[in-house]
Amino acid sequence: MDLAYDDLINDRDRSLIVMLARGYTTTRIAREMHLSRYTIAERISKLLEQFACSNRSELVAYSYAHRFLNVGVWPPGILKAGPSPQRSA
Repeated sequence: MDLAYDDLINDRDRSLIVMLARGYTTTRIAREMHLSRYTIAERISKLLEQFACSNRSELVAYSYAHRFLNVGVWPPGILKAGPSPQRSA
């Protein structure tokens, strides 16, 4: 991972965005992360503000566009460190 990527988002936020991309509700994310739903709602609000997104869908799209999430992989997951996969021509 490059330094700029690591400075933008931490592992807990990456996991939260993955769950948003998978369509999880705030309650389900809270249960999975062992936090209150109010804590999760607040963290989502902070991420929306941080990345100037108006809703969860836009945050997920932003995360794909900025490669916080693996593109072309289902179910959504966190981009792993290491060399990029080579594409065939």
